[in-house]
Amino acid sequence: MTGTGRVAVVTGASRGLGRAICLHLASQGTGIVALARTEADVLETAELAAAKGVDAVGLAVDVTSSEQVDRARAEAEARFGRVDIVVNNAGVLLYKPFVPLPGVTGHPGFDEPVSDDEWAGVLDVHLTGAVRVLRAFGPGMIERRYGRVVNVVSNVVRRTVPFTTAYDTAKGGLVQLTRSLAREWGRYGVTVNAVAAGHFPTEMSRAQFENEESLKRMLRRVPAGRAGETGELASLVAYLSGEEAGFITGETIAIDGGETL
Repeated sequence: MTGTGRVAVVTGASRGLGRAICLHLASQGTGIVALARTEADVLETAELAAAKGVDAVGLAVDVTSSEQVDRARAEAEARFGRVDIVVNNAGVLLYKPFVPLPGVTGHPGFDEPVSDDEWAGVLDVHLTGAVRVLRAFGPGMIERRYGRVVNVVSNVVRRTVPFTTAYDTAKGGLVQLTRSLAREWGRYGVTVNAVAAGHFPTEMSRAQFENEESLKRMLRRVPAGRAGETGELASLVAYLSGEEAGFITGETIAIDGGETL
């Protein structure tokens, strides 16, 4: 192990917030196990993390597969001997009305209800994917009586957004998973928290940032008057992942410029 002697697993680590989290943790001396579906991108994240002087590995893993997640656990433990930090960041977005609405058109798929497969797909990545990861890595942290879990959710858990019902529901479930596991695991030295992200420039939010009118509407809702920087969210995750945050657990901390005040 390197630096602090801690090792972090980060899902959705191929770009955006996940990559920023990996690089910030690496800059603090934390070994990195970067997980994402796209092999080339996650390997690049690992290379960038390693350039900060830590041991880092990138693994092509789909969190909707228990087999792939279990393989990642075996590879991480074989390489590092332990995992101390888990950051659940993997996510997808479905932009679509729950059922077709009169007078609401103009986007592909708006004329059909959310299908069983679409609904299950979103929840499988955000919520059940986190369950798989924590089921794989949680026992080791509990056994060693030390661990930090940070679940990246969204400030939609404190407000509503039209046409993202599946996403909103998955994030709400992840908040409750955070609270439930914080109670179960607290006595074993494992904290479980969530960060409720506002607007950050990532691949998932590119359309909103590239549309001038959409960007203006978004910024009007944010008292800080700007979008967040990925490094700001990564810093918060790093704090909650550190030893000094050992008395914080079960919390969902907004980082959204005051949008949900």
